[in-house]
Amino acid sequence: MFARELDGTLHCIHYLKFQSPAHAPFKYVLQAVRTLWVLFRDRPSAVHVQNPPFVCGLVVDLYRVLTGARYVIEHHSAAFGPAWNWALPAQKLIARHAVTNIATNEHWASLIRSWGAHALVMYDPFLELPQAAPYPLEPGVNVAFLGTFAADEPVDAILAAAALLPEIHFHVTGETTRVPELVAAAPANVTFTGFLDSNREYLGLLRGVDAVLVLTTRDHTLQLAGCEAIAVGKPLVTSDYPYLRELFAAGAVFVEPTPEGIAAGVRDAVDRASELAAEIPRFRDQQRAEWTARLRQLESMVSGGAGGTDDGNGRHAGAPEMTRLIAHRHERSGR
Repeated sequence: MFARELDGTLHCIHYLKFQSPAHAPFKYVLQAVRTLWVLFRDRPSAVHVQNPPFVCGLVVDLYRVLTGARYVIEHHSAAFGPAWNWALPAQKLIARHAVTNIATNEHWASLIRSWGAHALVMYDPFLELPQAAPYPLEPGVNVAFLGTFAADEPVDAILAAAALLPEIHFHVTGETTRVPELVAAAPANVTFTGFLDSNREYLGLLRGVDAVLVLTTRDHTLQLAGCEAIAVGKPLVTSDYPYLRELFAAGAVFVEPTPEGIAAGVRDAVDRASELAAEIPRFRDQQRAEWTARLRQLESMVSGGAGGTDDGNGRHAGAPEMTRLIAHRHERSGR
């Protein structure tokens, strides 16, 4: 999204297996070398880098030292999880050297500022998504739980909720080889889709169902799948946290992650599907306008305009020109 909106070049650099700690020491060495090679080959004057993994940011920071280039870090919620606590000194270092650090909410932005770094809050813009081929659905009402069987996803509660709603068909995304016991115990009205290609089957499922479930048990977590649901105008059932109520201020039903709470939320979303869908277009337009304004601020900061100021909420004024960026990320996950 950032690469497209900033007219940049996207590089997804990866070796060996995804999400495999045993491979991490080897793959990060290979990826670091490749990253540095790409940077010196293309010689960008500005780089947009994703965190995690922080190793990518360290490589970009080395490129900054050697060339004087500027960079922006886009922090995903997982960057602040306990799995990366050991890397905090390195994360703080690269955050302070960045022109700004993009965070998904004020909670994480405040943490970044406590490190002595600049932070800019940018919610998802709910941009238009491509059309896709229709996904095969069951007759009647269909809903989809969009996830990856991550630790913060209440999958057990979702399957129990499905058992309470036998008249509704549930489609559950994610690589099922990780959870064979869940597949075996699921009620008859649950279909496990497996990993879906994000540009084909996944979008077909998203556009075809009557409502979308995206749930987490971890506060302050951006839900990109929920943003995708709002982007295509689908009613959303999500977790009842203040941040998510702010992020999804229209078109959504908020629930406790219990079987009864999820079942009640799904019934509500299905019963009020037309009403919830009607709320989305105006809200989506407002969010896109706000995101565009923040994007202009980001461009101004990266271009190094004189006289820029920060009001503590990530708003920054400066020169209007934008240096061409390479949008750079190391790993991606599918649903």
